[in-house]
Amino acid sequence: MLAENSFASPNSRRSSLNKRHRMSLPNSRAYLNPCFSSREETGVMLAKLINYYARSPDTIVLSIKPNATALAFEIAKELELPLDLFLVNSFQYDGMTVGAITDRSDQPLLKEQIIRGCDISKETVDNLIAEERVKLETLKKECCPLNLPLPTSEDGTLIICTDGIQSGQDARNTITILKKILGYRGKIVLVAGVMGSDAQKMFTKDTEEAIALLCPQIVGTVASWYDDTRVLTNEEVKQIMSQARELSNNI
Repeated sequence: MLAENSFASPNSRRSSLNKRHRMSLPNSRAYLNPCFSSREETGVMLAKLINYYARSPDTIVLSIKPNATALAFEIAKELELPLDLFLVNSFQYDGMTVGAITDRSDQPLLKEQIIRGCDISKETVDNLIAEERVKLETLKKECCPLNLPLPTSEDGTLIICTDGIQSGQDARNTITILKKILGYRGKIVLVAGVMGSDAQKMFTKDTEEAIALLCPQIVGTVASWYDDTRVLTNEEVKQIMSQARELSNNI
């Protein structure tokens, strides 16, 4: 599903968002006004786009980065679905992403072609992984994800959420880890407030649906699309996870 075709009405909320962008300089994202007031507002709007998943069995909402947790919580609350924070850290060497890890597996995702092509030694890769593990474990302790079991049925669905996608590297790593390392066989639905049009086309091949409120050609920084540019603290993420636990218990 291409979300750019989802709202046809000229009076719709997204139509007004697009209008705000057209009124600015179309070829320079740096001068455009923010479209969304907050991640929470964006989450509510996204939930309306995918309300056909409301109360679906074997369906979980996953935030794929801590700062998108408030957005994901609104989606989970509106759809009456359990929510969790799925921690994936990508790591780089000389400016290139060469792998990613998750707290749910000891096995890393490695970009073998890049590693071989750049002649990166195993020792260097192991050191990068070790450094990233420390960061990930610290993040896990401070944010307290619920570590809900993934749906095991092929009819299960994961709704993975983020506030915005530019190149899609982190989302791509997340999807690959879910499928190749964790063995997930169900459906994946990717939702975001804003998603680059090229990235959306790419993700339609790897997911059941790739949905965004806006799909411009150039995204720039994700934060520039939001009036509220504040980054959630880990303590705030932890509080949202506590609310998510109560939400799951009441479903």
